[in-house]
Amino acid sequence: MMSSLPQTKPKKMLAALNPKDENFAVDAVNALLSQAIDCSASDVHLQPRADGWEILYRIDGVLSVAGVLAGGGSGDPVTRLMVLAGLPTYRAGTPMEGRLVWEAGRQAGCSSDCISMRLGVFPTVHGPRGVVRILQLEGSHQKISLLGLDRYQQQELAALCDQTSGLVLLSGPAGSGKTTTMYALLREIAASRPRRSVMTIEDPVETVVDSISQSELAPVTGLTLASALKSAVRQDSEVLLLSEIRDPDTAEAAVQASLTGHLIFSSLHSTDVASALRRLTQLGVPHHLVRSGVRAVINQRLLRRICEVCQQGSGSGVTSDSNQVSDSKVPATGQTESCSACAGTGYKGRFAIAQIVRFDTSDPVGEALADTLQAGDSVQRMRTLARERGALDLHDVAASYVERGITDAAEVYRVLGKREEALGHG
Repeated sequence: MMSSLPQTKPKKMLAALNPKDENFAVDAVNALLSQAIDCSASDVHLQPRADGWEILYRIDGVLSVAGVLAGGGSGDPVTRLMVLAGLPTYRAGTPMEGRLVWEAGRQAGCSSDCISMRLGVFPTVHGPRGVVRILQLEGSHQKISLLGLDRYQQQELAALCDQTSGLVLLSGPAGSGKTTTMYALLREIAASRPRRSVMTIEDPVETVVDSISQSELAPVTGLTLASALKSAVRQDSEVLLLSEIRDPDTAEAAVQASLTGHLIFSSLHSTDVASALRRLTQLGVPHHLVRSGVRAVINQRLLRRICEVCQQGSGSGVTSDSNQVSDSKVPATGQTESCSACAGTGYKGRFAIAQIVRFDTSDPVGEALADTLQAGDSVQRMRTLARERGALDLHDVAASYVERGITDAAEVYRVLGKREEALGHG
């Protein structure tokens, strides 16, 4: 999904940069990153074109066109970013990734906050394409209470942090806030007393958390997720975060560790709880080990909040159960477009919605899903039986936020799609 930023400031700022200036690349990167941080963007895209670079920001999960950088000079902002990230510029024709640290506020002469960023470079016909992922400021979303979940779900997450063993899976697509939630859970554990031995195996480390040991994958040295996990369990660790389960070896190692007195947090790219369980079996984990090893599955998405200043949302009355559009949410002409708080989008900030299912005999939904998984039933059958046992899916959870005016039906449809599609995919 892509839109255009209504405010003219970024476009004018980019247009004012002279590609013939010897400091063009430095000034362009300084301006782009500073503006992206001011806009609370999570990603900055520099897409090379024949006559320059198209600049896009991802704000609250939506890609927006910020403007165009003119070409024609010797300076290249993507090359400048590669230098800052310590990447060899002579290998611009090869996909690469690197990390850089940016001091927010240094351009304005005020106190600086160091922000970690991750740069990805990919060759195109017009030169290297750069994407900068802006990682969170230290301390942002550091508590479970700041994720936006309701009080009951916060208590559920806090209870999971008190567990001493088992596998807790975060389920959802890329960009659904899984890593943020896992960091909040780890901070909760790290702050508890008595102290517990906490380690992470990440690819890459996105935020440094005090009082825990964090490690980053280095495949060239033979350090993989599975091999690192097998070594970490021998480090007198009690709690382990594994950034993602993506292959059979990692899945087996995670489940085995969960059965030997370790509390494991990890993530899976799956659409819901039922498909997360099925994914584990597809990776070769036997049904009975899934049932005994998995402690809980948290299925999560992020929804945009309606802007509190203009209070308009998208202006669409699309309902969560159909594609019908009503006029109930259409804003007054020009009110949203002129709102500086949300840059004319109608939304400002995001919050998490989640479905939490436990597999410790206390949750009838979890028991039903485990039974149907072991019986070899389809994912669709698992979902149907879960609803019969009282499960609330993400559409149900999102509907309560729509009723309270925190978000709107159009945003729910953008993130979750039609309910029939969500239930029918499997």
